[in-house]
Amino acid sequence: MNVRSFVSSFAVAMLLFIVSVTMIGAVLISYEEKQFNTYANNLAKTKQKVILLGLLTEAQLAQYENFSIEQIEALTDFSFQDAIYALRPYKNLDYVETVARKALHQAEAHLSNVYDREDAILYFRSYTSDKLILERPIPDLEGSKETFDIEWCRVNYACILAAWKEQLSDRVLISKPFKTTYSDEMALSIMSPVYYRGKLVGEFSEQLYLSSLYNEGKAVDVEVSNGNKQIIIYFPSYPLAHFAYTQSYVADNNNLVIYQYPFSKIVVDYSFILVIYSVVAFAYYRKANESKQSKIQLENALSDVTQDDLTGLLNRRVFKEERFKHRMEVEPYSIIAIDGNRIKKINDRYGHHVGDEVIVIIADSMRKVFRNSDYLVRTGGDEFIVILPGCSMSKASMLAKKLRSVVKHNRLNTLDIEISVSTGVAVREEDETLQEVIVRADEELYEMKKQRV
Repeated sequence: MNVRSFVSSFAVAMLLFIVSVTMIGAVLISYEEKQFNTYANNLAKTKQKVILLGLLTEAQLAQYENFSIEQIEALTDFSFQDAIYALRPYKNLDYVETVARKALHQAEAHLSNVYDREDAILYFRSYTSDKLILERPIPDLEGSKETFDIEWCRVNYACILAAWKEQLSDRVLISKPFKTTYSDEMALSIMSPVYYRGKLVGEFSEQLYLSSLYNEGKAVDVEVSNGNKQIIIYFPSYPLAHFAYTQSYVADNNNLVIYQYPFSKIVVDYSFILVIYSVVAFAYYRKANESKQSKIQLENALSDVTQDDLTGLLNRRVFKEERFKHRMEVEPYSIIAIDGNRIKKINDRYGHHVGDEVIVIIADSMRKVFRNSDYLVRTGGDEFIVILPGCSMSKASMLAKKLRSVVKHNRLNTLDIEISVSTGVAVREEDETLQEVIVRADEELYEMKKQRV
């Protein structure tokens, strides 16, 4: 297989790969759009949830001002096993915390699917006495003082105290991605403040675990500019990761969530298709090349079979070729029968090698007179047939005369032997076979020979 075939096979494989990747990419991007919309919907629902809990708690703080903690607890329908963690253990819940806990349980009773997510946890953070009230226990959180570290919260925007007033105008704060204080998991918190008598007393927050994103090969990065954050979900392990199909979601008044699906991911993930196409194209071109070579060899072999050894003209075997026979059946043609004059006498007097030279001169003369598309056949000894497809009787007669003249002027100079030929011309009539036309041409040839005697 030559270099040209190799380059062609690779070019075809690359073209097919580009088409395939384009089609696959359209499907994948459609899927990623739906997945991102799922992320965005989850964020929107989480925002609504924490805002609702914050507003509900504020309303109940005003409603139950004249109630004791015991009375509020008596009104609370504890519908699930929550968990309370405190910076200073064994300290009872205060008024704000008791009301917030009641709101937490009340929401479960009136809102469906509030606490059914395994990849998230909802909690209330109290700023009145440093407690966390969680929807379910987290054993590793017990005794973790870092969770209550305000400085850690500020660095990661993981609590409301990290926000300035304008950030909370929509009652939502979204943290940076951070590693939780009780495990190696990455998470993101969405928070809403709780106010009582004009003071910040706590926050409701849902902590979203990002394990599923990282398990899919994604990562989360944050860019901060003038207090505004861009939370970027992307694929870090692919080249040109930020040259990507991009979608965005305005999470709140200073957070923009951006999802980037790199085009290189499609190319890299489906590069095996290029390998398959290359192998198939290479095999195809190799097979085609072998077939071409075989065809050439076959044609050469057939040419050797149908070629006369002495003159290089065709021999009688050409009459048996299917393509030739089909052409003779459907096309008009004329035939010139040719016979060398006095060749036997030349053989007897000068030898057969001189007679062969004369036959070669006649064959060379035929090549000079007739077209490449004509069939020049040596039928035996000094006898020849010329088949002229699409040639009229008058034209064939002119060519026969020209041949006689050309042969006559090609003397065998070494022995000063005059060479001449006799010819007979016939044109195919309707429904006439090749053999019948040849017979008529031979008859005219014999008439010319008689006239020479």
